[in-house]
Amino acid sequence: MIDILTITTPFFIIIFLGSFSCKMSWFTTDHGHTLARFAFFVVLPPFMFLSITQSPITTAIDVSFVFQYEISTIILFLIAFVIARKFFSLSNSDPAMFALNASYPNYGYIGIPLCILAFGHEAAVPMALILVADTIVLLTLTAISEAQSNSNSLEKSLKNAIHSMVRNPLLLSVLFGFSALSLGIRIPKTPALLLEMLAGAAAPTALFALGVTLVGQPISSVKNEIGSLVVLKLVVHPILTALIFLSCSMFGFRELDILWIKVAILFSCLPIAANVFALSQFYNAYSGRSATAIMGTTIIASITVPLTLFLLDSLG
Repeated sequence: MIDILTITTPFFIIIFLGSFSCKMSWFTTDHGHTLARFAFFVVLPPFMFLSITQSPITTAIDVSFVFQYEISTIILFLIAFVIARKFFSLSNSDPAMFALNASYPNYGYIGIPLCILAFGHEAAVPMALILVADTIVLLTLTAISEAQSNSNSLEKSLKNAIHSMVRNPLLLSVLFGFSALSLGIRIPKTPALLLEMLAGAAAPTALFALGVTLVGQPISSVKNEIGSLVVLKLVVHPILTALIFLSCSMFGFRELDILWIKVAILFSCLPIAANVFALSQFYNAYSGRSATAIMGTTIIASITVPLTLFLLDSLG
């Protein structure tokens, strides 16, 4: 428990610093939006690129593992999208962002260090596979859903989706990173140093901008939406992932290493990624409620994640 708090406490402190700075009038919400755009367009892409190119994914690409994990991601995204449209009457780009909140775990800032701490460096390969596949799937689903929600023509929706994906620096950085990794391209020393310097600013910038934007966000008026996101992300996602892996095992899919299954379940129980806030700024949709949902799930995850780790430990 102490080790988990050691990882998550700095996360909260940086968010608090952003909110405190806004309360002290050192920063305004407009400054928070500017910082979020800086994070999204300038420092998060190098972070994603380096996370992928420095992973050992080429040593063991397991299509079955990726397929099973992504099935749970897609199902959860679609469930959340329908809930947003039917039960909360969200429109335009908001349903797509609601669904992204429900299905995008905080891999980079919490998941990777927590997995290494819990399972050791043997967890690196399944983590890398999930990071690559899930980022591509989620960003693609969001772009398509956002485009579809804002137009009636399927042709126009597809064009808008492609246009959004082409303009999305996170998706492009993932694709470039995966391509470089697959082709064995080594980044020269000077560009690599530049990318590392930029990537180092990704976590604190995104979290600080999140904290600034949290100030003044209404909670009571959207408590049902936030509550639904907490349940979907922290409860439904890990249960759905566990059921899919169990079902695939029962119906004849190749048996996976129990460590890989534990990594998949632990990743799925993580709180909402801070990247979602940056994406909400990019699409100009659901940003305030995304910030509140990220903070809410992160606080509650300080209880649910250790509980999940305890249950996973009992699997042997």
